[in-house]
Amino acid sequence: MALEKLIDFSEIIGKLKVVNRSGWISQVGITAPESVADHSFRSAILAMCMGDMLGFDTEKLIRMLLLHDIQETITGDYDYYLKEEIGKQTVKLQERIAIKNILSRLPTKLKRKYYAIWKEYEDKTTREAMLANDIDKTEMLLQAFEYEKEGYDSEKLEAFWTSVQSKIKTPIIQDLLALLAYKKTSMRHQTR
Repeated sequence: MALEKLIDFSEIIGKLKVVNRSGWISQVGITAPESVADHSFRSAILAMCMGDMLGFDTEKLIRMLLLHDIQETITGDYDYYLKEEIGKQTVKLQERIAIKNILSRLPTKLKRKYYAIWKEYEDKTTREAMLANDIDKTEMLLQAFEYEKEGYDSEKLEAFWTSVQSKIKTPIIQDLLALLAYKKTSMRHQTR
């Protein structure tokens, strides 16, 4: 029975491999952008590295970033503007319903454990949750940097940087983004 539930859960999670990150499409015009699974994978790797570097609960960080977007198998990925249009509270409600639906495929003990981790990430009240949220944003900017290196419109990509920089709370992530911004500026000067 538990293995059957795991197969159901795996099937729905597998859909993240084909859910595109919508902001790259709507804001930059990238026709084949990264998937939510791509984003979650690199976010989890960053969480592993940052957690170990900082002495945080690395396992919890990784779990948060593996779980943080799984509701998007049902809701899809909403970019910032669509979330504003729909209403943030409505989106949060849709996400909560979706995560509960997805996790219902798991045994009760796992369902409760994973929902608590997802909720902690959403609430941003622990140091791991704050770092995980900052890593999520950082991964997006790493992707924006890579898209710019591939030749996509730097002005359109700049909106992603602007939307995130003031929201980063963790000092080491602020330092990381400053370094990434420096690399971006250097790259732009080299290509002129």
